[in-house]
Amino acid sequence: MTSRLLISEMHGLAGRADELERLLDDLADAGRAENGCLMFSILRRQELGEFVVIAHWRDEAALREHHQAAPYARYRAAVGELLARPSDVTIHRVAETIHALDPNPPDPGLFG
Repeated sequence: MTSRLLISEMHGLAGRADELERLLDDLADAGRAENGCLMFSILRRQELGEFVVIAHWRDEAALREHHQAAPYARYRAAVGELLARPSDVTIHRVAETIHALDPNPPDPGLFG
């Protein structure tokens, strides 16, 4: 089974960055509760209004369910007026994931 890793660089209006952050936090909270969500994180970059969304889904079906759910519809309805320009979204098909055996910090030779 191939999972999906979504990475989105968000370019919000500097004066409305807090609103965008709340909207993204709400989306992430709802996404984490959805079936098939493996991880959903929102990172605030140093530049005001800039965010990175990282969401990992079990498979294509789980990602599609997320995009059809009510929380995503609410997000889509509200996000446009908070953006300075369109987001840069990439979805990766992940066939294999390797976790560090000793992650503090990981020695490249200790990946399992």
